[in-house]
Amino acid sequence: MSARLSFTHDMEELHADLIQMGALAEQAIGDALIAIKTQDVTLARQIIDGDDKVDAMEKRIEQRCLTILARHQPLAGDLRMVGAALKIITDLERISDSATDIAELVTQLAGQRYIKPLVDIPRMAETAIRMVHDAIDAFTRREVELARDVCLRDDVVDDAFSRVMFDLIRLLRSMPEAANQAVDLLLVAKYLERIADHATNIAEWAIYLVNGQHPQDKDIHHMVEQTEGN
Repeated sequence: MSARLSFTHDMEELHADLIQMGALAEQAIGDALIAIKTQDVTLARQIIDGDDKVDAMEKRIEQRCLTILARHQPLAGDLRMVGAALKIITDLERISDSATDIAELVTQLAGQRYIKPLVDIPRMAETAIRMVHDAIDAFTRREVELARDVCLRDDVVDDAFSRVMFDLIRLLRSMPEAANQAVDLLLVAKYLERIADHATNIAEWAIYLVNGQHPQDKDIHHMVEQTEGN
């Protein structure tokens, strides 16, 4: 196989691995939503057990990226792709961790009658799931407008988190005995907010992949500039 064909093959494999890891993280959030709504402990434990697959994918993609850098020494856009991939796998791994944290809370809440109907939490989860899906889509397809739309949706999740927090605080004034459950539900909402933040990070890297601008990270810019100047 020629050097060019080998490079193309490696980049295609990287692309496929990113999609697979994104799908695993997205499924974990979707399953976590079902588990919290139905108090399904069996599903929650499956989410917890499945986190190892995402961790393994992170290591696999990281190794693939390092191999591409060492073997092919990519330039410009290809270098941005590899560098950004190294960044977003961290966000995907943390998304999976947050889904796992929610699953662990499900096991604690099992059998308890919820102190209030779950309204904002499922909405947060549904928005976060869509954000993760669209962020990965924007990254793999290099769609800047979709990435920007994902970033805008982060405010929707932040607003929902504020509503959950204030609702639970108000409930505790009349139901202090429900403090433990209120804290658990607040943590669920906080993990969903973090998932949305990580989806936003991925979307920002999608924008960087296309136009080379990401104000929150200077290191990769410097790496690309040095390479392009050689």
